[in-house]
Amino acid sequence: MKQVLHRFLIIFILLALSAGSLLAQFSISGEFRPRGEYRDGYTKLRDSTQTAYGDILGRERIIFDYKNEKFTTHFTLQHAFVFGENNYYNSDTIKNNTINVFEAWFKFNFCTNFSIRVGRMSISYDDQRLIGYNNWRPQGSAHDLIGFQWGIEKAAYHGDFSFAINNASPAGAFLSDYYLKNYKYMAYLWNQKTFFKEKLKISVIGIVDAFQLPTRYEKVTSTQILWVVNGNDTVGHTNLSTTSQVPITSPSQIYARFTVGGNAWFNRKNLSIWAGGYYQGGHIQDGREVSANFCGGTVAYQIVKPFKLMVGYEHLSGTDNSPANKAEAAKKVTSFNMLYGTNHQFYGYMDFFGSMITTSPNHPGLNQINARGTINFSKITSLEATFRHFSFDNEYLADGKTKVNKTLGSELDLMFLYKPIPNVELNAAYCYFFPTSTMEVYNGLKSSVRGSQYVYLMITYKPNFFTSEKK
Repeated sequence: MKQVLHRFLIIFILLALSAGSLLAQFSISGEFRPRGEYRDGYTKLRDSTQTAYGDILGRERIIFDYKNEKFTTHFTLQHAFVFGENNYYNSDTIKNNTINVFEAWFKFNFCTNFSIRVGRMSISYDDQRLIGYNNWRPQGSAHDLIGFQWGIEKAAYHGDFSFAINNASPAGAFLSDYYLKNYKYMAYLWNQKTFFKEKLKISVIGIVDAFQLPTRYEKVTSTQILWVVNGNDTVGHTNLSTTSQVPITSPSQIYARFTVGGNAWFNRKNLSIWAGGYYQGGHIQDGREVSANFCGGTVAYQIVKPFKLMVGYEHLSGTDNSPANKAEAAKKVTSFNMLYGTNHQFYGYMDFFGSMITTSPNHPGLNQINARGTINFSKITSLEATFRHFSFDNEYLADGKTKVNKTLGSELDLMFLYKPIPNVELNAAYCYFFPTSTMEVYNGLKSSVRGSQYVYLMITYKPNFFTSEKK
């Protein structure tokens, strides 16, 4: 496998370089992104029985781009890993699945205003709240899609319709079980229009994702008769019963969920305003009906040239898991799911709630009040301080038994950015979470340390190895 990959890269590069006179433009670029971390409660509160530790995460990418009047192609080879997870004496990154093709797609322009894009791609729309790159994770996120894009530059209007049809490999002669955790089918429609010389921007989006009913296990009891023989005579018999779990798959039983909504941005002089909202309906993977919503907004003001202040509020509806509502919750969930967005930038850099709002089908909901101050010391240096206060939307946790106070706690994130040259960035942060007893219960702790902290230092270097002249 490794030899095949190496040969492919060598052939690809040689062909591209030798065909330089035929290319409109071809480029080879890269990315190096090591991140050192100190985790003292990252993603989960630490109690007195656990020990804080340090680690280093790494990501390297090599990126090939080609573009002419009709075609655009993009290919990204990625190595995302934790320092030390591969043996130093053989560096078998293929076996440990730390090296892979992250993106591989092409786009064909039928005309100036319409194109088709096909392949594996990383996608982002609006502020990445529902669909995003998830760039914080070393692995990122990419989807296998076929998409149609259109737009009118003079009218400041753009649109995109894309869809995915997923199957497990190898593809069989007939419909088979899809056992991955991905959506089975997905499609989205996005449109964006800018008004008043970019002072007002409005976008609308609709997403449908469909999942196969999860594998169920049924108990099957079988009985075997054992005969007791004494010499040549049969003395009697006994029944031996065994019970086993038999998997039941339903490849043709698909449940679809839809999410619709929009965003609006307004900018005038020193004032910036964002407001957005979504409604989620249909059915979740286990067949239960879903009716959920999200709303949020921010107001930012440039008080003086180097200092900007922003305040905001967000609400994700949750499910009432109280015993009195048990029967209703068994049929309908009202927990909003953030789908495939970049939660790290919205719900705290310590990532306490990202998993809850994307994987828990009946989470109790989340409210956030936040304030951020940003100081730009120069064009290359800035300091950002963000304070967030979190609370549940309902009193009962997903287990339907535990009743808690809604207040979860607060998080303070301090982040420093330094960009000495255009393709180099240093990003350092210190984060601290002030938990309440509710947060301790939610994390399943019995003896907690009051407060958790997280520190990281990340360097991103994006060199340009080669760019051909435009022909």
